[in-house]
Amino acid sequence: MKDFKKWEKEKKLIPKMILIYCRNKHKKKRKSNLLKRNELCEDCKEIEEYALLRLEKCPFKENKQFCNFCKIHCYNSDMREKIKNVMKFVGPRFLLSHPLFTISHAIQVIKQKCERREKKND
Repeated sequence: MKDFKKWEKEKKLIPKMILIYCRNKHKKKRKSNLLKRNELCEDCKEIEEYALLRLEKCPFKENKQFCNFCKIHCYNSDMREKIKNVMKFVGPRFLLSHPLFTISHAIQVIKQKCERREKKND
């Protein structure tokens, strides 16, 4: 049986992260469009759709790592910059709303960095 746990978790968390980003960064856009609490502005909808599409087409679903450690980059440079901004902004805030995920994510990042260093040193 294939292990898709990381991939499935990421599929659920990306929309949550983008929603937090949109609520905090695009308050004026949201008010002018009279969006409801869980709706995204057009820019953030575009980022979410693109990120989920790229995740759906990920060739490494079975052994999913974080995209920034990936050998191939699925995102075009513009969208990669946008999703990086979302992650940088939401990261510290995610600790309050999703503390277990944030801590496990930090541990996984540290493990992956250690593994990459070991491979380079071999």
